Formats: sequence, structure tokens, C-alpha cells
Amino acid sequence: MKKDIFILIQFIHVYCRYKHIEREKTDFSYHSLEMKKQVRLCEECSDLAVYSINRRIRCPMAVKPACKKCSIKCYAQEYREKIKKVMKFSGMYFIRRGRIDYLFKYFFR
Repeated sequence: MKKDIFILIQFIHVYCRYKHIEREKTDFSYHSLEMKKQVRLCEECSDLAVYSINRRIRCPMAVKPACKKCSIKCYAQEYREKIKKVMKFSGMYFIRRGRIDYLFKYFFR
């Protein structure tokens, strides 16, 4: 689960860095989650990260599927739209940079 959360934060970080250039950013932290590398997010992206982490922690599925393939829609519509944009943009970013390992579970799970 920690790896899923780390990757999720990386996706949001990339999106925020390139799409919210002009916004003020602060260091992101989440309770006792120890970050390997500090990331800076704007307020909107920090909110999305906290919401997404909470959803991941509370996921009722024993084997976590990709959210888009899951029959349980636990994200509120507003957040679902935001995370779709983040995943689309950041997914392409990581593909262009050869980070296919970040996308593996979304295609082969």
C-alpha cells in the first residue's frame, strides 16, 4: 500500500508542477507517512492528495484493482474528475520518460 501511495503522490506532484506553475506551493505531508523525497504542492493538489490517500487506505478490496476498473466507486464525482486529469497527464509524462514501472499495475492488473 505504501508504494501505491508513493506513486499516487508522484503523479499528483508532476501534474501540479506542470499545470499549476503560478500557484503558491507548500511542502506536502500526511500524518506519519515518511516521504522519500519532499514534494511541494499547491492547495488544490494537496487536498486531492489527502483525499486520494484516505481513499487508498480505506479501500475495501483485498487485492487492489486500478480504480477505473473497480466496481466500487469510492471517489466523489468532483475528485474522480480531478484524479482522471492527473492520471492522464502524469501517465503520459512518465511514459515519455521511460517510467513504465509506475504504470504497470494500471495496464496489467
